[in-house]
Amino acid sequence: MKEPKLNELAIDDRGTQQIRRKMAASRSIKITINIDKDNLKILRAKAAETGVPYQRLLNQFLSSAIQNDTQTESRLDRLEKEITRLKKKIVAQGAA
Repeated sequence: MKEPKLNELAIDDRGTQQIRRKMAASRSIKITINIDKDNLKILRAKAAETGVPYQRLLNQFLSSAIQNDTQTESRLDRLEKEITRLKKKIVAQGAA
């Protein structure tokens, strides 16, 4: 197929605005990432098994990892607060 010349191209401002409005209303955003070849191969294999597109699977894995990380951080925060409370209690008992 022959490439068009740059001066022959028409800019579709209205179409571009429609696309931008749809993307702004959408919850997902298109990005470009670098991913290991082996991980992508595994992801595509899982996508083939489940019938779910690999991009959606990747998003689910990311969401799950972020949620688990947040839960782990909150558990650590609670443990650190409890340790601090216990240390204060031990120091207070030792001073008595």
